[in-house]
Formats: sequence, C-alpha cells, structure tokens
Amino acid sequence: MSIDFSKKEEREGYLNAKLDDLLDGINSSYGQSLLDELMVRLETTIDDFNKEVDDLMDSLKKSSDEKEKLMQQIKANEPDEPQDATASSNDTGTEERDLSEWEKRLEGMK
Repeated sequence: MSIDFSKKEEREGYLNAKLDDLLDGINSSYGQSLLDELMVRLETTIDDFNKEVDDLMDSLKKSSDEKEKLMQQIKANEPDEPQDATASSNDTGTEERDLSEWEKRLEGMK
C-alpha cells in the first residue's frame, strides 16, 4: 500500500494507524493513565498559554495607551519636561562654544 504524504488526510490516517498499533499493547494496563496524564498536561499548557496571552495583551494595551498620550502631547505641543530644559540647553551651548575654541587651538597646532 502506497501512502501519499503530500495529502493531509493520508498522513493523518497513517499516523493514527501507527499510534493505534503502538497503543494496542499498552492500552489495557497503561492506556487510561496515559490519557489522564495527557489531559492534565494539555490543561496546564492551555492555562499557561492563556495567561501568557493575557499578560501580552495587557502589556500591549499599556504600551498603546502610552503612545497615544505621547501623540496627544506632541499634537498639543506640550513639553514633556518643565522650563528647566531651556537652562540645560544654554549650558550645552557654552560647552559647544568651549569645544569649538579647543578645536581651534588644535587646528593652530598643526
């Protein structure tokens, strides 16, 4: 009998037949125990997956809310920082002027 593995139905049929053959020998003594353990593990896996998806969705919601707030601030031209930002920009301006004077000295040394 030739099996065409490119077809889903034939692959599933082949796997089901092989699994049935394997379980025939152990079904009477271990079948129910294996099935119970499989069900417990599936339930645990599904619970873990649902928790991870819920956490991910909460994180996505928070991130989206933060982005929306930032966009509203940008649209309204509200600064994120108080007016002290202008004082710090003056400080950086003097540093840039000092730096350029230092660069001029280095250029003169060449």
